[in-house]
Amino acid sequence: MSKVANAASDRGSGSWFKVAEEGYNPTTKIWVTDSLNTNCGMKSFIVPADTAPGNYLVRAEAIALHTASTTGVAQFYMTCFQINLTGSGIAASAGVTFLGAYSASDPGILINIYNNPAVFTG
Repeated sequence: MSKVANAASDRGSGSWFKVAEEGYNPTTKIWVTDSLNTNCGMKSFIVPADTAPGNYLVRAEAIALHTASTTGVAQFYMTCFQINLTGSGIAASAGVTFLGAYSASDPGILINIYNNPAVFTG
């Protein structure tokens, strides 16, 4: 999320802080994309209660990892939502800016998601 003066016109160049993250669940063996597909793209998350009220941009992103075993080939898909947060919080979370928040060699960005089974030679 990024606190902005006007969510309708801000370009998103300010600082962003993370409120949620989900990927592969090793217990259920389900990727979050499967959950998103089941729920027609809807995903709930909880904004920290101490977050200051005001206009925010919320960035939702999915990173396609099917080709991510090669540096620079992970595919990023993102969108932003405009919200007006109410409440009595006072916290101003520190964050990161885009571009530069990720590196092509970061764990989880550069990753082989396949099991690499032995090839049958028989």
